Amino acid sequence: MDRMLWIDRDGTIVEEPHDFTVDALDKIRWVPGVIPALLKLQAHGFRMVMVTNQDGLDSQRFPRQRFELCHEFIMHTLTTQGIEFEAVLVCPHTEEDGCDCRKPKTKMIDEYLQGAPYDTVRSAVIGDRLTDLELARRLGCEGIRIGDGTGDTLTWPAIVAKLTQSKRAATIQRHTNETQVDVAIDCD
Repeated sequence: MDRMLWIDRDGTIVEEPHDFTVDALDKIRWVPGVIPALLKLQAHGFRMVMVTNQDGLDSQRFPRQRFELCHEFIMHTLTTQGIEFEAVLVCPHTEEDGCDCRKPKTKMIDEYLQGAPYDTVRSAVIGDRLTDLELARRLGCEGIRIGDGTGDTLTWPAIVAKLTQSKRAATIQRHTNETQVDVAIDCD
């Protein structure tokens, strides 16, 4: 089964601006290490889908034209570097709208998958907010919070290591009539 990465955009691929809206080219700043990390994850066979909430998209405050200009620049840059997202799933609603597609709700992903199974054990949601971690919980896969590596956050290089390095662990059991021996070792 396929391994999926459900990846947030703002705050995860590009830095979140002070007003929380990427609506101008001069607001686009790449999160450190994102491009080499995405290339490595793609090379390890992960299918990548961008899943992003874009509060108030199509409103007077956030016209679609400004979103499209920035989003096309982001996607074009990623593509020129060899990074391909299978799909981009965008919720344009605000939290107050009460829609079914806004993360952490799973409607966008459910519709995208249309019931097709994937390897939830080896898949992950990568994002910068608690709603991304809640989305992961609802999907039954791992949630990884990006950040500077402090607290519960990981940097992009640490995320690559976490998702691509095989576990160095083993469990051995030996049960006889006289003894029961269970040994587990995790070298990491």
